[in-house]
Amino acid sequence: MKYLRVLSPLIAFLGCGLPVSAQLEKAAHIEFAVSSSLDENFEVFPLGQQGALVLTRSGMYQGHGEEWRFVKLSEDLKPVWNNSFRLNFRFIPVMAYQNHTHAYWVFAEPDTDRFQFLQVNLETGFQDVHEGKLLSNIDLQQFMVMESKAILAGYHRGRPVVMVHSFFDKTTRVLPDLYEKNSELNGIDLNEKDGLINVMTYSFRKRQCLFEIKTYNYEGRHMKTTTLTDQDYSIISGQIIPLNESDSYLIGNYSIGCTPFSQGLYISQIRDTEPENLEYIEFSELRNFFNYMSPKRKARMIERIGRRKSLGKENRFRYRLLLHNLIETEDEILLVAEVYYPNYRNYNPPSTGINSFYRGSSFRAQDGFRYTHAIVCGFDKNGRYKWDNSFAIKNLVSQDLQEMVQLSRFGEYWVLAYPEEGNIHTEVIKKEKVVVESTKHELQPRARSLFFNESAILAAWYDKYFLAFGRQKPENASPNSQKEVYYLTKLTYQVDPVTGIPLSDTAANSKTSLQKRSTDSTAN
Repeated sequence: MKYLRVLSPLIAFLGCGLPVSAQLEKAAHIEFAVSSSLDENFEVFPLGQQGALVLTRSGMYQGHGEEWRFVKLSEDLKPVWNNSFRLNFRFIPVMAYQNHTHAYWVFAEPDTDRFQFLQVNLETGFQDVHEGKLLSNIDLQQFMVMESKAILAGYHRGRPVVMVHSFFDKTTRVLPDLYEKNSELNGIDLNEKDGLINVMTYSFRKRQCLFEIKTYNYEGRHMKTTTLTDQDYSIISGQIIPLNESDSYLIGNYSIGCTPFSQGLYISQIRDTEPENLEYIEFSELRNFFNYMSPKRKARMIERIGRRKSLGKENRFRYRLLLHNLIETEDEILLVAEVYYPNYRNYNPPSTGINSFYRGSSFRAQDGFRYTHAIVCGFDKNGRYKWDNSFAIKNLVSQDLQEMVQLSRFGEYWVLAYPEEGNIHTEVIKKEKVVVESTKHELQPRARSLFFNESAILAAWYDKYFLAFGRQKPENASPNSQKEVYYLTKLTYQVDPVTGIPLSDTAANSKTSLQKRSTDSTAN
């Protein structure tokens, strides 16, 4: 099952034993008892200032499907409502989606064209189930909902396909002009204000790479196609910031030739179907891109770049980028991306006999993804590049390619955070300035034994708050206890709102009374 896009798995830092100097305070806490007899899986969906939704899935038994139990929590982690749903045993969950008012799940019956949709009202908990028929044996990659229609994208027999399914009349429409060879889905952008569906594709035609945006109206009619092609550059990906019904900005990364390796970033204004003012920004032109390197290595790199420029040579770099969703503030557009590369390890298979063919042989296999650094770039509302910053990521390997760096906003400041072997590394920036250098927050032994869990998750929640959740022993349990609870903890990173600098120990200590007044709730 693919989860809501707001989730970003991280190893959690939390607990009563957290050092004051870390400036990470516990504001609220709740625990759910974990059954010792049932196979239970917990999922948490942060909803910003609306709170959080907790889903508990109990395994199938006696011919019945999974039982799903929902609990809606307030921003103070107080229960608001609860509800349950029994999944038909013939169906399996595939994907989920959440907007401001509802959460949705799509279920498929294997080897058939039958699908189900569960719609949950986030304010009241009211449920509605919709059924329909889609293409059978489709490999779903993306699921979204706009008003009363579900948009589902994936691949059918190796070709991209996007369907629009109406909850009202149960009709399904396959969007035209997409089912092509040598074409890949790059993403789907919904313009709910104007009722438009933008499907971005990446294709190879006549020895040329094309990046296209095909725009459809709410009824699924093809309105226009915008093609971005360049003799020297290839657009890899793009995200849309709409200005009005016909104009928008497109921001993403590009490469030299048809490769997945990025050469830099680009931004373009699109008027109707014509891209204008296409601006390419090489990585070497970003002022802080190489800050993740040691000072000596960075100095050598800058010297090399300058030397090549003086000789009239181009500086070409090849990086893999994982782009986050664009962040739009009152006066800026922020692009956040993590630089990564596949991590490989050498394996020596065990001998299976005296004459084993594999004796003494070894092979390299991919073992997750290694991250080097994250970049943050700011553009003004006129589409002009203004500033950039970077955040070094050390010794971080993830088995799945996923967003690891979290961003929380504090006025004009941003706190960046990522996990590493039970610690959390943070950095505070104000545009191109680093206000607080990278800081590692460690756990005390007592907190580690009671609260630390390798599978815990941390998510940037809203304003200055983070939400940490996962399995642990109860807070007052003995060291030998086998009991478990599923917890959610609301955390805040204390920063001076004027300077962006973490509060001093004295200032933090003056706020401990607030921490003591936060009462823990327990839900069974």
